[in-house]
Amino acid sequence: MNARELAYRILYDVVVKKAYINISFAKHLRNDEVKEVDAAFVKELVYGVIERKYTLDFILSFFIKKSADTKALLLLEMGLYQLLYMDKVPDYAAINETVEIAKKFLSKKGASFLNAVLRSYLREKEKVKFPDKQNFPYYLKVTYSYPDWIIERFLKNFDADKAEKLLASLNEKPEISYRVNTLKISAEELQEKLKREDISYKKGYYLEEALYIDLKNPESHPIYKDGLIHPQDEASMLVSRILSPQKGERILDVCAAPGGKTTHISQIMENTGEVVAFDLHPHRLKLIEENCRRLGVTNVKTEVFDATFVNESYLEKADRVLADVPCTGIGIIRKKPDIKLKSYDKEELRGLIERQYRILKSSSLYVKKGGVLVYSTCTIGREENQEVIERFLKEHKNFEPADISEDLPLNLKVKTSDLGYIQTTPLEHKIDGFFIAKLKRIY
Repeated sequence: MNARELAYRILYDVVVKKAYINISFAKHLRNDEVKEVDAAFVKELVYGVIERKYTLDFILSFFIKKSADTKALLLLEMGLYQLLYMDKVPDYAAINETVEIAKKFLSKKGASFLNAVLRSYLREKEKVKFPDKQNFPYYLKVTYSYPDWIIERFLKNFDADKAEKLLASLNEKPEISYRVNTLKISAEELQEKLKREDISYKKGYYLEEALYIDLKNPESHPIYKDGLIHPQDEASMLVSRILSPQKGERILDVCAAPGGKTTHISQIMENTGEVVAFDLHPHRLKLIEENCRRLGVTNVKTEVFDATFVNESYLEKADRVLADVPCTGIGIIRKKPDIKLKSYDKEELRGLIERQYRILKSSSLYVKKGGVLVYSTCTIGREENQEVIERFLKEHKNFEPADISEDLPLNLKVKTSDLGYIQTTPLEHKIDGFFIAKLKRIY
């Protein structure tokens, strides 16, 4: 099976069957016969089509009189993406190879239609007239390829200039960072090892345990298999740093899977005390347990539990609680562009925000007097972040914002007015978009 056919099958899984993109990649690329160069091509094409879908469909609308069926549209998007964004692919190859795949999945007439549309684009590109800023939301949607609900949120939260810059930054190719597992090796020792093995890397922007390492297939590399590193963005690492767990404490991580923050907490505590990790799904808890074994973490206890409810076994028994709640994920779109395929209506968003609040409220009951509660998301926008915290503090007078300035790296300080929380973005910080709030129980 060639690379373009693999790309089509993955896109069909993700777009039509609503499969998770990482699971679909694992299913289709697990064959050892798929060459590394082909796998890279497949990933570039799949991620690219998803990331630029709204732009591609806008351009295609100038060349299609009637709406194309799902299969034909996916193949057209694939062909057009190669013509527009993949400079190393000759135009003839982009069209001919895509048409060959179309012959397998469409009728002969359908393949001819696809061929005609793509060739029409090449001949008549000037027909495409992009929207100007008169209709600013539509301009943003087409230019940067985002669904309406994200455009609406950004224009509600930010001025026009910042909204546009944020959208552009979330389309940039992300750098992949790894957390050095200091339970097994120091950051300095790992850097020396990488130098000896001629593996290029650079230090993290903010955290000494963060390294940006050039690894083509990280999970098959010995430094990953031996538990010396764990893939984790610096923004995600900041969550555990702001939680600031101390040796010997009991920590609850109430939405823990797949365990990046859980194992980082254990690492900071040097495997002392106890970290209790909740998750709703048993198979996701197994991911935490597998990561713990690989990383040499021994102080984590996993429990199947729905964090929207209250686990009475832990009432007022935790020194610190982390509620890293489910969210819309806008802040990690660079790594998961399929978030753009989601369509939230206002009722669904209200339901999600209510769930976030219930988790925060339940989590607060586990905190001892004088203890700490951290609320975090990987999204951008007051709706799921500041407004949830403001509501909680209004209804829970026994908590107050905690000063996080001492928890942050020297080069990542917040304004005095923002004490208690931080919002990172790729635009301002070069890392994922995370919101992290720290609260202290005062009585």
